[in-house]
Amino acid sequence: MNSTPSNHFFGALLLAGAVLALLIFLPFLTPIVLATVLALIFRPMHRIIVKAFFRGNERSSLAAFISIFIVAIIVLIPGFFIIGKLYSEIQNAYYFLIDEASRSTVITFLNNIAQHISNFLFNVYQPLSFDSLNITQYFQSGLEWAFSNIDTIFTGISKVLMGIFISFLALFYFLRDGGEFRKQIITLSPLGDADDERILSRLEQAIYSVVAGSLIVGIIQGVLTGIGFALFGVPSPAIWGSIAAVAALIPGVGTSLVLVPGILYLFFTGSTIYAVGLLIWGILAVGLIDNILGPILINRGIKIHPLMILLSVLGGISFFGLVGFILGPIVLAFLFALLEIYRISRISNHGIN
Repeated sequence: MNSTPSNHFFGALLLAGAVLALLIFLPFLTPIVLATVLALIFRPMHRIIVKAFFRGNERSSLAAFISIFIVAIIVLIPGFFIIGKLYSEIQNAYYFLIDEASRSTVITFLNNIAQHISNFLFNVYQPLSFDSLNITQYFQSGLEWAFSNIDTIFTGISKVLMGIFISFLALFYFLRDGGEFRKQIITLSPLGDADDERILSRLEQAIYSVVAGSLIVGIIQGVLTGIGFALFGVPSPAIWGSIAAVAALIPGVGTSLVLVPGILYLFFTGSTIYAVGLLIWGILAVGLIDNILGPILINRGIKIHPLMILLSVLGGISFFGLVGFILGPIVLAFLFALLEIYRISRISNHGIN
């Protein structure tokens, strides 16, 4: 294979084979990516199980099975509960807003808030009137989008179950044979072994930083926000908790974008004690998670600005659907890992020269 035509022909065959392989695996991209993320996050737990009960034998099938069983309990049971609750609340909120009497109730409530704010500011300005503004239409449009996406998940239950099965099957082999997969990637790569190790390590750090350090913290804050709303009587806690999980990624303000309106809602509806209780809950339960758990997880990986993570989440959801909540930040993590490797390579080359 020394002649140029032979090289070109081999390159064309290699490219065709790569494209065909990509097309074959493309329908399973989401389950495989999710399995990779879960394997990375729960690998420390798996290693503890291996060392404690299997004498350090990472190729033990039983150890991998025990690990994925624990992962299933941690991920699936709360996940199905939250999605089911969210589905029910979105459905109820949608039917509430399409009712004309319910819309009038919302408009009256908004007008009362505007009047309270005007009174609080000693009537220095005329309170806004929401009578001519169909603000509920915006909420209704958002609920229609959310309802259609979640409804797709429930109507395609067989597809969801197949995706879950593939994810956990891939997770089983990633935990059991992850070391072998890594060796094969390094062997097949045309780059030097040191460069391959650097790429894989940086990519793992970036994914861990984004997924564990930002998304998981945001999800925990969203769950705690939803629990607080449920405890203190704010309607649709699952919906607001889901919004809080995304809002937690916004630098500087985070879940306060959801907590503050919830507190004001309780205050304006006369539940002053509950409003104070939700305020304390937000400071202690939700705020401390970000200040304590966030830095611990983020410092283990590559630091990426929260604004970039937020945009990757929103762009991922727009491009991939609901699973883009995970895939968008993973793509961002991959890009930052490559940029970090490029930077290190340039420094190394300049040092040699």
